[in-house]
Amino acid sequence: MIPSAGHPQVLVLRDIGEVRAALKRARVSPGGTEIMEKKALFRVIRVTDLNIRAANILKQEMLSRGGEVAVSRDVYEWEGQKADCLVMGTIAQFERLLPKLRSQPFGLRPLAGRIEAALRNYDEAVPLCPSGIPLADGPLLMGILNVTPDSFSDGRAYSGVDEAVRAAMQMAEEGAAFIDVGGESTRPGSDPLSVEEELSRVMPVVEALAPALPGRVSVDTYKARVAADALAAGAYMINDISALRVDPEMVAVVRDAQCPVILMHMLGEPKTMQQEPVYTDVIEELHRFFVERLDWAVDNGLKEENLLIDPGLGFGKTTAHNVQIMRSLEAFRSLGRPIVVGASRKRFLGDILGIEEPKERDAATAATTVMAVTAGAHIVRVHRVGLNRDAARLAQAVFGPRPDAR
Repeated sequence: MIPSAGHPQVLVLRDIGEVRAALKRARVSPGGTEIMEKKALFRVIRVTDLNIRAANILKQEMLSRGGEVAVSRDVYEWEGQKADCLVMGTIAQFERLLPKLRSQPFGLRPLAGRIEAALRNYDEAVPLCPSGIPLADGPLLMGILNVTPDSFSDGRAYSGVDEAVRAAMQMAEEGAAFIDVGGESTRPGSDPLSVEEELSRVMPVVEALAPALPGRVSVDTYKARVAADALAAGAYMINDISALRVDPEMVAVVRDAQCPVILMHMLGEPKTMQQEPVYTDVIEELHRFFVERLDWAVDNGLKEENLLIDPGLGFGKTTAHNVQIMRSLEAFRSLGRPIVVGASRKRFLGDILGIEEPKERDAATAATTVMAVTAGAHIVRVHRVGLNRDAARLAQAVFGPRPDAR
């Protein structure tokens, strides 16, 4: 009997490393591997508001290289001035396309640079960041320390500064790279807090904690005065849910301190953000938001390496929006900035699983940690550090960079 050919198998190849490993197992020569490795990875890039003439040129150039460009009907009917495109091809095809675009008019030259940056950022496991954020060590955990009586999850959990500091030290011992101290509840429907009241809650904890955990204290605030005083007391990072939009003095504070800043997306404000939030395309709109905020921050003197992004799960999003963000989280890698994810104990987890009590959502939170790490998130903000540390380590072991399989 003549043996039949081997059974066909669909390979899951996520990055160049996995492609090279597959080619090696197939006994492809080093020269052949170098030629073919970029032909095995397919990418789809969305380009919006492109000049209609540029869209026609882009389609023809990519078609001539074996790729494809899906365009809106306006391109064929020559209606309007702008078009949306989905550019589809292998990395090798994009590399042949970009030099040609750099010689074309109608805005294609700068577009080539942006496409190149998006592809590079997407495949870069460790984006540029301050030395105090060791992303090369794998996903980092940020422990949540709410020193507020009305937090949605752990209000009144700490009766005093000593208890709060003990809790923070315990989180650090369990593996938290950062402790995020928050003095104002930003749960849906909450009212703003005065600067004086927030300072009275936050500063005693920061002043006690910063010397014990140098370079590891973050402060969750959108108020410039709170940020300035906390940084002066030794805080390392500012986590601003408004992405520097609420307090006009905040940008100067973080610029002068040259500290890392988390820019979070929020639709509206905590008081009203959950009152029927609407998006046409939540992923595209968040992407546009981050492009605008990152550009604005750099234009106002902040170093790009100091900027992190957080899609703001639960901040002006329905359960469906939050699920879509988690499903498409890796899309934000193309922005080239560290991604922070905070799903811990959020209401959408309870809505999905029928769990009313926030503290009973820790297992669900661990599941979102696995999802976030798998998608390439860099920092995960959680209440239960030990549980999520193990979830993150497991996800990193399975889905993170790995040596060639034998």
